[in-house]
Amino acid sequence: MLTRLATLLVVTTTSIGFVYCQNTTTQCVQYPADGICANYIKTPIYTQIGVNATDQQFLSTLPKLKQTMGAIDPSCVDTYYRYACSSSYPACSTNGGKTTLLGGCLSTCNEVKRTCGLLFNLTNQTHLLPDCSAISPSTNSPLQSDNSCNLIPPTVDDQHSGLNLSALPANTVLANCPAPFLIDPIAREDPTKSTNSISCRFGCCVPCPYQNYFYYEGWTEHAFFATDILRSVSAVAVFFIMFSYLVLPDKRRHPSLLILNFSIAMFLFSVVAFFSVGDPKKLQCADSITPSTQQNNNLCAAQGAILMFSSLATVLWCSALIINLHLHTVWSSNFFTNRYLLLNLICWGIPAAFMGTALGMNQIQYEFANLCLVSLEEIFNLFFYPMAAIVIPSFVLHMCTFLYIAKIAVREGIESDMSQSASNASVGKTQRAIRHKHVIQAVHIQWRALLLAVIACATVLFYWIFYFTQIRHVSDLANDVSILDSWLQCMITPGNTQNSCVDIVSGHLPPFGLMVAAEALVSVIGISVFLVFAKRSIFIEWNDLIYNVRVYLGGRDKAEKHGEQFFQL
Repeated sequence: MLTRLATLLVVTTTSIGFVYCQNTTTQCVQYPADGICANYIKTPIYTQIGVNATDQQFLSTLPKLKQTMGAIDPSCVDTYYRYACSSSYPACSTNGGKTTLLGGCLSTCNEVKRTCGLLFNLTNQTHLLPDCSAISPSTNSPLQSDNSCNLIPPTVDDQHSGLNLSALPANTVLANCPAPFLIDPIAREDPTKSTNSISCRFGCCVPCPYQNYFYYEGWTEHAFFATDILRSVSAVAVFFIMFSYLVLPDKRRHPSLLILNFSIAMFLFSVVAFFSVGDPKKLQCADSITPSTQQNNNLCAAQGAILMFSSLATVLWCSALIINLHLHTVWSSNFFTNRYLLLNLICWGIPAAFMGTALGMNQIQYEFANLCLVSLEEIFNLFFYPMAAIVIPSFVLHMCTFLYIAKIAVREGIESDMSQSASNASVGKTQRAIRHKHVIQAVHIQWRALLLAVIACATVLFYWIFYFTQIRHVSDLANDVSILDSWLQCMITPGNTQNSCVDIVSGHLPPFGLMVAAEALVSVIGISVFLVFAKRSIFIEWNDLIYNVRVYLGGRDKAEKHGEQFFQL
């Protein structure tokens, strides 16, 4: 339809003005009310071959233009009508026996180029744009200025002007994709399909990753590069803890084995940053427009699987630490001492099972930031719900353990000190001071384990709430194409930039600050673990180990250090 219309309009625009092909007496006539230009011509006009013949020969394609493009760009159609009608029918006036003809206007011709240029470019019909420097045979002169031409005022107001992509049929494939958009190869083969339901419309796609174009220019790239750096630093920091517990004497036995396994899981969780540092698009995108999935990008599959596995393993080993502390403190039990086979089956086996399920369901893919993870459709069932089921009970259990410690410490302290201060008249004041003292002591003994539980629970819950309340908004864009159409229309409008169009989609995306905060929080957890567990005793043991190695290499007997393993974390 558009091709046929293009051919007819070419004939129209190249034939406009050939009304003076024979010498005849000039006569002004009224334009009929049922003519094609009836809404635009209100004054007498001149026509050599008659109105009906002129309409049929030169303007018959205008109604088709209005039918196919009137809703898409009313201002373009209106301007094209005004240009074609004024040029085909010069305004005619007689004064004192002298007839004056006013041909087409240069300003109207230039307005056609301005208002229709984008639409004709998108539909590959730029050849329809008129040549504003050509001589009009109807007046034997070029197009004139507004004060000496047949100027027809517009009939479309500013409120209804401009390109309206929402009026395009759903299966429309635009002939050209203006920068920065790229051609959708799938839509070119089958207009009913697209490469991505969110980032592709009308045969044009936002370059991958499309989220970068929905925020202010450069913000997401710089922010997630910073979180990658934080996660990389976390990986190095937690590697020190892991290596220390792996190498130092007396660290490879209960309960230090719990910390060793926890640090291994935490290291795997942080080390995934190295998959994307320097070139995140190799992880985010399978090609210039297609987001990565486990099926089209092996790097994404590997990184997403490791991230999912290590996340669940981290919270399970953290829970094992908390449960061990509870059993030892409250029940005086060393239940886990000889049950590391069971612990390993649970804390490594369960994450492996969920990871295998996600891979088997082909659910590992890129969603946002610089990471691949479980798809939005299944991330709660396969990732967040299992994680919350582990972390929340563990946190509650640890709070019970801490309250138990505080209760026993306060009770024993009061009983001991009251016997020594029975003669003191200010017993109530002394008891309050004693209670405060022993509560502080209880916190001092268990603060590392308590802080670890708080960090793990707060991180998981914040990230869970962020996903639950915000990230699902992205999928809503696929269901409300009018938002994408408005944004696309803004982006392709000449003079607009990416920053000009952010407000159109900002209300349907996670707030930038909150998104970066959520990613930064999980990125620094390795640093937090280092600060919690990098005790002074570890550095002393490293010093002793290095000394012993030097002594051994120097030929002396190997000195083995013995000491009691405390349950204090």
